[in-house]
Amino acid sequence: MAEMKYMPLVSIVIPVYNGSNYMAEAIDSALSQTYENIEIVVVNDGSRDEGKSDAIAKSYGDKIRYFPKENGGSSSALNKGIAEMKGEWFSWLSHDDLYYPNKIKKQVEYLNSLLSGGTDEADLYKQVLFTACDYINGEGKAIKKSKPQKEKELSEHISSLRGNEYLIAEPTKYNFYGCGCLVNKKVFAEIGGFDESLRLINDLDMWTRVYMGGYRLHYMPEALTVGRIHSGQISRSIGFSYHNGEQDMLWGRSLKYLKENCKDNFEAFYLFGSNAFAKTRDKEGEEAFSLAAQIAPDRATLLRSTERKLRLKAKIRGLMKKVYMTLFMR
Repeated sequence: MAEMKYMPLVSIVIPVYNGSNYMAEAIDSALSQTYENIEIVVVNDGSRDEGKSDAIAKSYGDKIRYFPKENGGSSSALNKGIAEMKGEWFSWLSHDDLYYPNKIKKQVEYLNSLLSGGTDEADLYKQVLFTACDYINGEGKAIKKSKPQKEKELSEHISSLRGNEYLIAEPTKYNFYGCGCLVNKKVFAEIGGFDESLRLINDLDMWTRVYMGGYRLHYMPEALTVGRIHSGQISRSIGFSYHNGEQDMLWGRSLKYLKENCKDNFEAFYLFGSNAFAKTRDKEGEEAFSLAAQIAPDRATLLRSTERKLRLKAKIRGLMKKVYMTLFMR
């Protein structure tokens, strides 16, 4: 990698709620970054743990910038961090996750490669980066390693997409782990911050709005973050489902976008419908396939056959997931 000419200040924002079990590891991984032009912004979202999270944050002194606030949810903590950050670029690190030491450096190197490859400096802020991720459980044991070849193929596929409508057409395929992101602060000024009314899909909501805003997605296939999956997470305690008010909003908005912007695009509706059936969102799947059939009546048989197969696979996958969660995710 050539010498970097562009070395912006990157703000690592760490929202914390009752984080005394893991937050020191997260902060330490941020402090261990090999890229030096960083700041670490820790936002305590009104933790109710007898001051444990507060004490841990304060123990780092001026190594971090620390902001305690009343409890308002993870989105409000992220928005507070974004409002307080001094850097040009935002990097999210949940208090129970980790960065590999070269996370920020690799991403800034990628920004430099975009500049050297012809991206205009004025348009650099429109580039949004994500990375692959490894996963551990609550005890720090590896439970899922990224697969380099698979991630490389996904990266190449994203680079080949003709437009962001294909990112929107498959809502769950391009939902990357939030802590792998690098987003310019200007993006939030243009499309708004994280939706503070959402508890489960605030990240997916944000990335979908990024795609709808026309920003350019870049997926780096190397695993630069470590996600921790444990019983204390909201999605585990509430129970993740593709059927709730938040999911209704997301799927409905995405289909509305396609209807308004991709009226003659059979592929977009086919992909959306297929993704919907795969996640048991049958209502949206049926509507999308109906629209696809209107665009290409000669493919109606294909659509009916695909629908039957996807519905069956979704049922089988749901049963397998229940078994996996029961046996391995305690």
